[in-house]
Amino acid sequence: MVDISWEVADSLAAELAAVVERGNCRPNIIMAMARGGFVPARLLSSRLDVRRMASIGITYADAGRTELIIYSVPQPLGDEHRILLVEDVVETGRSLRDAHTYLTTNGAKVWTAAFYYQSRSVISPDFSLGIRDDLPKFPWE
Repeated sequence: MVDISWEVADSLAAELAAVVERGNCRPNIIMAMARGGFVPARLLSSRLDVRRMASIGITYADAGRTELIIYSVPQPLGDEHRILLVEDVVETGRSLRDAHTYLTTNGAKVWTAAFYYQSRSVISPDFSLGIRDDLPKFPWE
């Protein structure tokens, strides 16, 4: 496991923001996946000059991860919401996938972003710095 410093994390955020901008993503809300997405979302908010921020939390009521519990979602959602949904690292991808489904089902346009994602993930973020199976340790962990 590689330790990532605050300085490196800020550089990663600058790189990811450039990837998002090149992808013609123009969000009007940056939404953090609780909990790993809070700091990256804040860094991207500054880099992309998006002032509105929110968060969404996903947890499961059962060990089989079939009973979804969603918390901390801004209401109401609609087609005027263009959301960049942010995580630090996507591991299995189930929470990111479920949050994306929930938000789009409620009318929002959603893009996903993460510094990295693992090859075993069920979803690949729309914007990332690539696959990384050796998980880094970020300073906010």
